Amino acid sequence: MDACYYSLIRHTPDGQYVGWVPDLPGATASGVSEAEVIYRLSREARELLDKIVAKGLPLPTPSSPDTLPLGDHRGLYRRLLLVLG
Repeated sequence: MDACYYSLIRHTPDGQYVGWVPDLPGATASGVSEAEVIYRLSREARELLDKIVAKGLPLPTPSSPDTLPLGDHRGLYRRLLLVLG
């Protein structure tokens, strides 16, 4: 199974990083560094995709980067493409 999904990551006022994969509800992570969040998000997304495949369901369609938000009232998001295999 190879899949690519965009993640959104932001730096919080308390110095933490939080991230999520909009196309994979439940794939969220937080940590003290962006690298830690990327690692955790990749792991969460793979586990979620494995569960979807095990149930025989189709993988969610990835969103186009143009449809993803740039940020919110708390600041801008960093968009990173997760390549999951």
